[in-house]
Amino acid sequence: MSLYAISPVASLAADSRPLPLSAKLLYGVGEMPITVLMVLSGLFMLFFYNSVMGLPSALVGVGLSSSLVVDALLDPFIGHMSDRTCHRFGRRHLFMLPGALLVGPCFYLLFSPPRSLGHSGLFVWLLAWSIALRASSAVYRIPYLSLGAELSRDYDDRTSTMGLRTLFGLLGTLSAAALSFLIFFPATADGSEPKLHYAGYPRMGLAFGAVMTVAGLIGTLGTLRYRTSGGGKNSAGPNFFSGFRIAMRNSYFRSIWFSTTVFFLAVVLNFSMAIHYFTWYAHISRSEILSLIQTCFYAGALGGVVLWMALARRTEKRTLYIMAAVSSATLLLMATLLIGDGRPFGTGHPFPLIVGHVIGGIFASAVWVVPASMIADVTDTDELATGLRREGIYFGIMNFGEKIAAGGALLFAGGLLAVFRRLSPGNAFGTPGHPPAAVPYIGLLYGAVPAALLVVALICILPYRLNRRTVQGIQQQLAARRTVIE
Repeated sequence: MSLYAISPVASLAADSRPLPLSAKLLYGVGEMPITVLMVLSGLFMLFFYNSVMGLPSALVGVGLSSSLVVDALLDPFIGHMSDRTCHRFGRRHLFMLPGALLVGPCFYLLFSPPRSLGHSGLFVWLLAWSIALRASSAVYRIPYLSLGAELSRDYDDRTSTMGLRTLFGLLGTLSAAALSFLIFFPATADGSEPKLHYAGYPRMGLAFGAVMTVAGLIGTLGTLRYRTSGGGKNSAGPNFFSGFRIAMRNSYFRSIWFSTTVFFLAVVLNFSMAIHYFTWYAHISRSEILSLIQTCFYAGALGGVVLWMALARRTEKRTLYIMAAVSSATLLLMATLLIGDGRPFGTGHPFPLIVGHVIGGIFASAVWVVPASMIADVTDTDELATGLRREGIYFGIMNFGEKIAAGGALLFAGGLLAVFRRLSPGNAFGTPGHPPAAVPYIGLLYGAVPAALLVVALICILPYRLNRRTVQGIQQQLAARRTVIE
């Protein structure tokens, strides 16, 4: 691997002292737009456009997956551009500001299609605004994630920074998952299914779109004092395609990339099937119960973040990742095997799901904290080899994999629902009293299939060998190199 001219972007990037708590908190608030978008899109997008608006599920899958492919292609390029940008406003903040301003309005419009549109017009609306939403979120998200990696140079402090970021992300997710059902889809007086009513969706889009933009602005402006201008020799580093190849030749990064890509394939598939699973497989449709189940998952995750941050001081990051993947896969498999008609826990009983979601949240939170901290360590190995700080390209490629996985999961779920359910568009719940023919398949798509994918993700992470001692040795070499330059 060729070595490029050494060019640390700023003295802050070489400072190994712990980041002040106030900076971590302000940075953490900026995670909320990402998680609110992720959870509400996963819970409602396929359901809204298919079951409420009447667009065939295959077309919904094509529209959503297409926007994710566009997003995936943008992510590495945006990261690369932020690495090379030289501006007094900051090489990350210059992108984060417009992204934060645009993501909220795009989210609102995506959930507010005119009801008079036919299938063709509705598909165009879905495609156009989902692409706009994904593009604006990418412009914010990739520089934001890169900023977190360059804020601290300490092995354990990185995990603390990512952990606090995850806490705020979970608060956003918890609010979105719980309040969306309670506020915008309350029980109806006539006993009809509230999630089939159009009126709640534009209101939800407006409220949470505003939350996304405000939180993004706090994360951007609150960390402005920690901006790095970039530029100098860093802007003369490898071009985009060369930088992409260099990143993918890093064996540590390849291990994380393949593992997290498969992991997100499992997560999005599970999320996209959640309402179908609860309603038809577990026979639980009351909004307050669904809200409680989602709340328990994210409440468990909040406690889990604190647990993993404490364990990370004594345990290697790779070990924590493995523990979380194994436990999450086991719980997902139990969701298929223990719940449902003829299963040990039967149907209509929320208690097993509540307990399972609390435990699942505890283990899942480790996977949200640890990989980002591992990527920050990988960028140290990259700087040692290339002399450049390139957090942007690494987080861009990571999100590239996540979006390809998410698009594939939505396309997969939409296509299989069209085959298995054999329901007419807009009639997602079939004939009253007669469940769709795909009930067993819904259980598999929600639990067993994602569990198998998590086993694949576990196998992919095994070659990752960076540990505390190795990273500290690399950082000592980098510190000595910077001292010589100065």
